[in-house]
Amino acid sequence: DSVSPATWQDIWLNEGFATYAELLWRERTGQGGPGDLAATYAQPTSLLDLPPADPGPTQLFAPSVYDRGALTLYVLDQTVGREVFLTILRTWLERHDDSSASTAEFEALAEEVSGAELTPLFDAWLRAPRMPALDDWVG
Repeated sequence: DSVSPATWQDIWLNEGFATYAELLWRERTGQGGPGDLAATYAQPTSLLDLPPADPGPTQLFAPSVYDRGALTLYVLDQTVGREVFLTILRTWLERHDDSSASTAEFEALAEEVSGAELTPLFDAWLRAPRMPALDDWVG
């Protein structure tokens, strides 16, 4: 919560991060983890067929914002590796602590830190109208 969304369209940055942080805590304490969410949504579901980066004014707190937002971070974590992923998170906080930031800024930072082209990942997970198949993104 120390980084506020620049606009309401960026709400997934708060809610998806909160959901994913809880899953990382569960993983660390041996109570499950991100894999549990991934297993729940291993098959695409219409419940998450709403792009988290633009849920619309009546769907700001829809399950997609939380769970598909968290799955976006899970796929990013799996794609760049945990060490790089954590560096992205630390750098995000260093640059935007006690301020606001946008999805575009997060995407640019993730690409900067990882050195990878991540537009297809973010397009599929944040902007596509249908939830992507998780198996297409993680092994």
